[in-house]
Amino acid sequence: MSSELPSNVYPAPRTVKPRTRTPKHLPVIAIINDQVLTEDGESMLLDQLVRRLPNMDSTLFAATNGADLLAYLDNMFAVPYPTVWQWRTTDISREIPASNPKIKYVRSVTVAVQFFGFREIGEKSQYHRLIDPVTMYGKDLLTGSESRIVQLLNWAVALRDWCSQNGLEVRPTTGGISAQLLTDPRFYPEARRKVPAATNEQVRGHLPGNHYYLDVEPSPEREYNAHYIDQHRAHHYHAKLIHFPHANHLYAYGNFHNVESGYYRNQPSPQFMGLYCLDLQLPEDAVAFSWLINEDLDDIAAGKLACRYLYTNELTHVLDMGYKILGIRAAWGSTHRDTGLNNLAAWACDQLDKHNDPVWLKPLLLSAYGCLACRGDHAETVFRIAKSGEEKTFATGKRRLTGLSTKRPHKLEPKIVNVLHRGMIEAATRSESIGLAQHLTLHGQRVIQIYADGVIAEASDDLPLPLLPEPWEVKHNLTHYQPLSRQALLSDQITRLPGIGHADLRAYNERRTIEHVIPQANTN
Repeated sequence: MSSELPSNVYPAPRTVKPRTRTPKHLPVIAIINDQVLTEDGESMLLDQLVRRLPNMDSTLFAATNGADLLAYLDNMFAVPYPTVWQWRTTDISREIPASNPKIKYVRSVTVAVQFFGFREIGEKSQYHRLIDPVTMYGKDLLTGSESRIVQLLNWAVALRDWCSQNGLEVRPTTGGISAQLLTDPRFYPEARRKVPAATNEQVRGHLPGNHYYLDVEPSPEREYNAHYIDQHRAHHYHAKLIHFPHANHLYAYGNFHNVESGYYRNQPSPQFMGLYCLDLQLPEDAVAFSWLINEDLDDIAAGKLACRYLYTNELTHVLDMGYKILGIRAAWGSTHRDTGLNNLAAWACDQLDKHNDPVWLKPLLLSAYGCLACRGDHAETVFRIAKSGEEKTFATGKRRLTGLSTKRPHKLEPKIVNVLHRGMIEAATRSESIGLAQHLTLHGQRVIQIYADGVIAEASDDLPLPLLPEPWEVKHNLTHYQPLSRQALLSDQITRLPGIGHADLRAYNERRTIEHVIPQANTN
């Protein structure tokens, strides 16, 4: 570790300290268009709220299209309160699958409102929080039978109460809330070393991601009845069980600066936890598994795979499949275990059970794992009033906001980032899905598709599914199921269309009508 070396050689490492928070319990007000509903049951128009706002105590506002609401308030207060009216926003970027096959992802940007209010009116500043379900989750959660404004208020109250019970600040994004769990003393009672940015960047290039596999050629002429078998709470399940390397004892081993230079003829240590770069020998009379191939056909013809990156928690599965390890080129990890994430995952499952799996809580808890792989950035924020910054105007929907953009001169990675831990969770999920597909195949089942943390097997009256191990459960029995690609599928029960544009789906449905439905009608 760098802390063991003279300070003039390496600077002291950054540390991640446990932090106990005492957030304020704010009253909640919901706003949709010009309708306002308070937690006490009072209903009013937005104009009435505007007149009250300068004298209101700090409040948690919930709104649909919160940035546009802020722009409306800015129009109301910027002129009469030019030196005290203040707000802060940030851009939230999401990568979504693109409909163009030449582009893997497109970036969607949403404006998150961090706070707004008045500086030093009377004896103290009065700042308010604002949360928006679409900004927070990327979709509209208000789908119940109650009026939308009542649903919005109930969601905001439930979120506020849950955060208060767990000592968390209410913030406008799931990551902003869940990142606090990674410094929570319930799970991380001791300060720990920040994982070096170089290690995170090296491992980031070998994140497994979601594993997809399709065993049939997509065709509008072919439909199936199938079982959709799902890993129940996949990320939490694996995060409870994985042996994670401890950041305080993290090292890089071998030829980690140049993995192409060759490998050492030694075998992995059972005490080591982390990521290996290995050379593998192919199983006899077997084809290399798709997720281990990078189209290096010469190596495959020679019976080996060079420079394969595998996490320690998937090594046993690979060896059971018949692969042999020729040697190790490099490794990143530790022989000391960190149990913080295990404890966090167990607590997350308890929370979901306690609250009956509410739709708003599941993505919030899952985003804690996403925070482990955050990239360094300039931390750009936009204030209405700032000592310095570049003027920035952005659209909020019907309106526009203009403020001063400030950011760090250099990218800085959040202290909580630990890409090794994120990679091991993804690797465990992938290995689990592949393992179940192999298990079903051995029992005579036909596996059609592996879908991230699920497996789709053709249903047969003559061959029922075998007993499923944890964490597997049959989530749906699909009728008229059609796979469109490795990631996309249609059925009567569920439809998932990542990477499928409206034009592509329309053309597919037209082909299906012409090639499948019309011939059947003519036959009848």
